[in-house]
Amino acid sequence: MFKSKYFLLALLIASRWVVYGFLDVALTAVLRKSGVSLTQISMMLGVGFLFMFKFLWAPLVDRIAIFGVHGYKRWFLLMQTLCAITLLGLLWLHPAQDFYWVFGLLVVASIAATFRDVAIDGLSVKLLSAEERATANGWMSTGFMLGMVLGGGVLLLMYDSIGWQGAVWAICIGTLIPVPVMLYFKEPEHQDTPNDGRKAPPLLSSLRDFFRGPGRLQWAGLILIMAMAGITGPSLIAVMLIDNGWSLARVGGVTNIAGPLVAAVLSLAAGYVFARTSRRTAVVTMLSLGAILSFVKIPVAHDGYPMWATMAIVITSVVIASLTNIAQKIIVTDKSAASPDFGSNFTIQVSLAQVGGTVSLMAAPALAELLGYPAVLAMGGCLGLIAAFLLSRYKYLEPATTTTPNL
Repeated sequence: MFKSKYFLLALLIASRWVVYGFLDVALTAVLRKSGVSLTQISMMLGVGFLFMFKFLWAPLVDRIAIFGVHGYKRWFLLMQTLCAITLLGLLWLHPAQDFYWVFGLLVVASIAATFRDVAIDGLSVKLLSAEERATANGWMSTGFMLGMVLGGGVLLLMYDSIGWQGAVWAICIGTLIPVPVMLYFKEPEHQDTPNDGRKAPPLLSSLRDFFRGPGRLQWAGLILIMAMAGITGPSLIAVMLIDNGWSLARVGGVTNIAGPLVAAVLSLAAGYVFARTSRRTAVVTMLSLGAILSFVKIPVAHDGYPMWATMAIVITSVVIASLTNIAQKIIVTDKSAASPDFGSNFTIQVSLAQVGGTVSLMAAPALAELLGYPAVLAMGGCLGLIAAFLLSRYKYLEPATTTTPNL
């Protein structure tokens, strides 16, 4: 059943990924076309490392009141506005001639975005009951995919027509769209103590205390394994397709537009399906399908399929990755609700996934050069099967209690 909170969360995620889609996908091509060196591009991509460490300041968002009011709404509004103002400063710059000013502004915007992201994630945990999390994560995945299509695909395709200033205006507008919606949104009262009435732990201990829950250390290890199973993800596939003679336009159209659009539609359906099955069934099934698909992709390395079959496999890979992310995020949200530090609990888990994903992203091309694409694809498939097996044996996948909705 549709609920306004689902739409709100999907809108927040879409706005986030319009900007990230442009910065993570399109900006590299824009900078290179503008004459920026590869060394400078590497430096720009390094801004992403800030997001791996946002768990260190996530407790501030959970615990510190903005203008005397606790909660995530004011943190979001403050940091989202700061992001938009900072991004507007890019209008008067040239991406190559003023590279270091561009870099500096993006660092400032990224720091604000890390706080904004914690607020969004904390709010999603706060708003959703255990029964709503699967459906809501389907909506949020749809927002994520649409944001990536707009920021990483459409803006790149339109760049020759709209130019640098047009692209900057687009990501600024994308940043500001949720602000009026959030201004009229009434956030439920912030909870300062755990559900059992105990006093909330000190600020600095909230990160440590997350790992003291039952099965949390095992869960941390499982997050890393699942993330590393993504070594066969879109980045490696894109390089394989380029080596097979595909044009940049065709690669981008399949991986950044067609795949995410199909995934956006199916994510809504998956959310409703996952709401009617167990967490274990959802995540183990999706990881197993992803692992099987890794083995199916091996002939792609040598252009062993007809064009239509390769396209279908690539699009299916994007869809399976999206649905797997939904299944994982449902469990992440469950575990984030264990204490009032919703944003911190969520961010710890996301940061672990980013560490595993970044290691895989960096290792995949080097391993492919050393061992070949088929070996890397087989490695990803084996890691996926291992993760699925371990999760089938893990005792703490289902939510401990059934909670009532906050709205």
